[in-house]
Amino acid sequence: MRKIILYLSLLLVALVCKAQNEPVFINPKGLDWLPEREDVQAGAILVPENHDEPDGKQIQITYIVLKAKDSISAAFPMIFFSGGPGGNSLSQGMVGFLLEHPMRNERDIILFDQRGIGYSSALPDMSFDAFDIMAKDADEEEELVLMTDLIFKYKKKCEAQDINPGYYNSIQNAKDVGMLFKHLDYEKYNLFGGSYGTRIARVVQDMFPNYIHSSVLDSPSPLSGDFLLNRLDSYSLALGRIFEYCENDPDCKKQYPMLKEDYFEAISILEQKPLTVTMNDSINVTINAQDGVYLLRRLLYQSNSREKAPELIKALKEGSGEVINEVLQFEYELTGGLNLTMLLSVEKFENFNPANTAEVILEDYKKYPLIPVKLGFFDAFYIAGKKWHTNNLPLEERKFLDSDIPTLVFVNRFDPVTPPKNGVLFMENLSKGKLLILDEGGHGSGNQECKNQVMIDFMNNPNGQLNTSCLNIYLE
Repeated sequence: MRKIILYLSLLLVALVCKAQNEPVFINPKGLDWLPEREDVQAGAILVPENHDEPDGKQIQITYIVLKAKDSISAAFPMIFFSGGPGGNSLSQGMVGFLLEHPMRNERDIILFDQRGIGYSSALPDMSFDAFDIMAKDADEEEELVLMTDLIFKYKKKCEAQDINPGYYNSIQNAKDVGMLFKHLDYEKYNLFGGSYGTRIARVVQDMFPNYIHSSVLDSPSPLSGDFLLNRLDSYSLALGRIFEYCENDPDCKKQYPMLKEDYFEAISILEQKPLTVTMNDSINVTINAQDGVYLLRRLLYQSNSREKAPELIKALKEGSGEVINEVLQFEYELTGGLNLTMLLSVEKFENFNPANTAEVILEDYKKYPLIPVKLGFFDAFYIAGKKWHTNNLPLEERKFLDSDIPTLVFVNRFDPVTPPKNGVLFMENLSKGKLLILDEGGHGSGNQECKNQVMIDFMNNPNGQLNTSCLNIYLE
């Protein structure tokens, strides 16, 4: 009798644990803009804020499924991982774009907002407050004070809303995706991630390999490295390649014969006399030396960076030029599409190195002669952000596992944030990986029509021969 009671007790515990691990479906709110069509479906699930405490606080993960145009196609769906961290996926523009995307011809497309973003239990967003700091006429020390105050302000906001930002990271993110996989109940999934989305997709690939058919990673973002030092390195590398390109391109050389010298002169001028401009007819922005470097780095995200970077350097040197307003507008639009609080939460957990103090960082700048001043905004954000939360992924765990999932990796040669060496780093753990280094400018840009076809072909037959003849592949 005692054995029967013990057995029943253990069975009850097992059933309860199973129930706790089952994703709970709820109706999403706020998607009034979603078109009412049979091929567009939306939902949300509840997941633990901390997956190590499955019966603790629950948060919401909201998703949209765009059904394939071919309703009888057997192709596995594609799930999209947005970048940032902090970039949302669920927007009217994104849904409208993907409804007409060739990827949807034969497969469902799954969009979701990662935890802490958009429609998925969003964190209070400090993005525009941070933009205001950049817009001020503040030197490096003043900027650090302002950033420290801002982060403390949002830390209090999270506490007031019973949010622990230490649980908003790639590991918890990936476990959300595992529950979403289970809820949606497809046999297999194709992963597609861009920028930071490559990092979370790669963690998902390690955690749930049985669910993965193929993985496409555009602009690879490692789990290892350092948030600030990596940016110094990648910016210096990309800028150096711009100078090299201009030196060897006859048209660029003719128009900008002293580009590198002009760059240093522009920074020196901004140190002595910051430039004030007005954007959107109402927002005054003062560009000092560190802001000039920051904005030039941001411009390098664009596909036409080889043409526009020299133009921006000239404009900063001369104190005027339409390109200045263009890059400020680009930065402002990126600010509106990115939850900076989520970015800080993720990066503090897995890309901040506690050993890299302000003194260590200052010494490291000496390695990069192309960065004569601190990297505006990012430097203050890194130093002040160390006090954001106390959770840190151990350094020895900041790596991907070996994977035999077929994986296609794209990276642009002139990318200022995820350089080609990131792709080489990714390949170290991919026994069935294929790396394509494109001779392109920008971050994740290139011949999109061609890239789309290559990705579709790869997802259809990830172990087959891949025709990449339409791509502008860099050959050393």
